[in-house]
Amino acid sequence: MDIYLLRHGQTLQPGTYTGSTDVELSAEGRRQIRVLSPFLQSRDFDHCFSSPLVRCRETVSLLELNRTCSFEESLREIDFGAWEGLNFNEIQNAYPEQLSRWVSEGDNFTFPGGGHIGTFHVQITDWFDKLLTKGLNRVLIVAHGGVLRAGICHLIGIELSRAFTLNPREGRVSMVTMHDGGGHLELFNCSG
Repeated sequence: MDIYLLRHGQTLQPGTYTGSTDVELSAEGRRQIRVLSPFLQSRDFDHCFSSPLVRCRETVSLLELNRTCSFEESLREIDFGAWEGLNFNEIQNAYPEQLSRWVSEGDNFTFPGGGHIGTFHVQITDWFDKLLTKGLNRVLIVAHGGVLRAGICHLIGIELSRAFTLNPREGRVSMVTMHDGGGHLELFNCSG
């Protein structure tokens, strides 16, 4: 199975922790997806799966794939709670203690007023495990940075604690090929 993983295009809140907040694509984000569209149109996907958030829905629409797309609640980004819409410097200034706890607690951390990282990772890995049982040959997943980090790590056998070694960029596609022996990362942050 070939699993293409596309992070939505740039949003109207670039550089911020935007998880559950429903924001639209920026003009640059729409341009990124239009540039990538011919490459993905040539892949002949069996199916497309996407987060239901508007930035992913817009991305799917701009791709003009002529394929069925299922919008999956399990592909939503984690809720950053009180950190939603803030950049790293703002979080560092306003929440230094919680930021330190995030580093030390890893999967046991819950964002202030938001989601629990361990629960989020289980949600993502369970979804990918179910995908692998569907008998599909080539699929496209349109989602968010955290979803794609966790998904790629799970598929290629990297511990989720190392997820931040990967940085799926907005408007870029990656691809994992699954074999009997596991997954191989064939493309990463490709712009087409």
